[in-house]
Amino acid sequence: MISPDIKTVIFSGEPEEVYAINAIKAGASGFIHKSVNVITINEAILKVYDGGIYLSNDLTQQLAFGNRVNKGSGTFYKKLSTREAEVLKLLTIGRKNKEISKELDINEKTVSTYKARLMRKLKVTNLIDLVNQAKLAEHL
Repeated sequence: MISPDIKTVIFSGEPEEVYAINAIKAGASGFIHKSVNVITINEAILKVYDGGIYLSNDLTQQLAFGNRVNKGSGTFYKKLSTREAEVLKLLTIGRKNKEISKELDINEKTVSTYKARLMRKLKVTNLIDLVNQAKLAEHL
């Protein structure tokens, strides 16, 4: 690491339950969803500056109680890698393999591989069931 004293807080529009833990594992000190207010951003920066790790109260509670709080999409996405979750999210909004490959800057065959893994992990046999299961999990 070139500058180990630099702290990183991820500011993203992506779902915290999907990306925050992997961001922390990768070395970030915090994860903030872009929908939060300025006060929350300030709290996160101060906490990280003081040496802490910042996650939302909801995610912190889910982790503390073994995902019993707001059980649903957090548990659903725990089975998936970050890239698998990205591919699944794009599939649920109707993107085709070619569009996904361009958006994520990966090979179209790689997208097919991720789809096959998703179907295996989520125990479905076709794309419609895969998308329906993902949409159902988002509403739990």
